[in-house]
Amino acid sequence: MSSKQLAKFLKPWSVWSRPWRKREQMGGRYLQFWIIIMAILFLAIPYVLTNRLADWMDVSRFDPATSLDNAIPFIAWTFIPYLTLYLYYPAAILLSPRDDTGRKQLLILHQILFVVAWIIYAIFILFPSRIHIREQVPAELRDGEGFWGFFYGDLMFQIDMPWNAWPSLHIVQSLILLLSIQYWMNKRGKYSRAMKIAWVCWLALAISITTTKQHFVFDLWTGLAVALLSWYFLIKPAFIWAEGEEAEEHCADWDEISELQASG
Repeated sequence: MSSKQLAKFLKPWSVWSRPWRKREQMGGRYLQFWIIIMAILFLAIPYVLTNRLADWMDVSRFDPATSLDNAIPFIAWTFIPYLTLYLYYPAAILLSPRDDTGRKQLLILHQILFVVAWIIYAIFILFPSRIHIREQVPAELRDGEGFWGFFYGDLMFQIDMPWNAWPSLHIVQSLILLLSIQYWMNKRGKYSRAMKIAWVCWLALAISITTTKQHFVFDLWTGLAVALLSWYFLIKPAFIWAEGEEAEEHCADWDEISELQASG
């Protein structure tokens, strides 16, 4: 994809124009705060709706289970690394550069996250796979008994219906966000021990999606494929484009749109 095609594909949605105009407010964090709101609207709420819709349909069109899914043991405490997914979203927002280049990259990152997620939500509806390996979780935990029963029976299994299979959003989104953080750290010359620890933590998260019986191994591999393809063919080239002269002109267009909205 050429830089011109990329610019056209990633042209910011009009909803960004007003927060872009106020980007220097809140100590330069205004746009980041707005992105959190957008993530709730465009990621979290559609996920809940599609998950409930798939559960209501109750039709499994594809079973990706293999013998490996049965061989992998259920490990209750891996619920903890499983939950760390929700640290990657604020980490990427807070660690992104607060200059205009970093802000454009942050917008690009989230627009692609939204589009990729919507495609996956469509897969959940069109090619649903019931995650029947949840039955490998001990019955008392599924019923909410004991310490870990609260996390599985009363929390996870009540929030997530067993239809969020492939590709694994846990893998897709956490890996894309971590690769983005690594890109920014490398640009700052700050690839440190903390990043190495972050990758170890991400590996624990990747394993946990199978040991909590929330996902098939197939979901893991397809999630990896989607994340890496998105990073290398969309996000990374777009990040590089955001650092060039064309992006400066593109940014000027955003400011012009904002000024027109403000005066109108």
